[in-house]
Amino acid sequence: MPTIPKATHSRLLKAKIQRQGSGMQDVYDSNWAKTSRTYRILNPLCEVCRAVGLLVDVTPGGYKGCVDHMVPVSLGGNVYNRDNLLALCKSCHDTKSNYERNGIGAFDIALDADAKYIPKRREDVVAWLVTLTQRNRDA
Repeated sequence: MPTIPKATHSRLLKAKIQRQGSGMQDVYDSNWAKTSRTYRILNPLCEVCRAVGLLVDVTPGGYKGCVDHMVPVSLGGNVYNRDNLLALCKSCHDTKSNYERNGIGAFDIALDADAKYIPKRREDVVAWLVTLTQRNRDA
């Protein structure tokens, strides 16, 4: 009797594929993991979704969300300054990341005490992201 081969081949290939790095691996170490976890415990909801009245959980555990740098580290943003961090759900983070491929967002930036960039006003960043995410929801 003929048998159908199991689909293990594709799983094995996926395991062997090396992930392409962003060049920022040295930034995202155990200190960053602790910072991210602490920030999500203190800010358990997506800050963009909360601005439009949605309650989306981003607490640690699973892949519910992440802590994002409003000014990307690759563009000079401060890694650990809480004024540069934002708790985002996966959907909002993906929207922001897709837009950032063309540069930084539409908000004013300033230098902090470490001479790294942070946004001048958190509210401006959240408002900008709200317009981006609503544009994606309407499309």
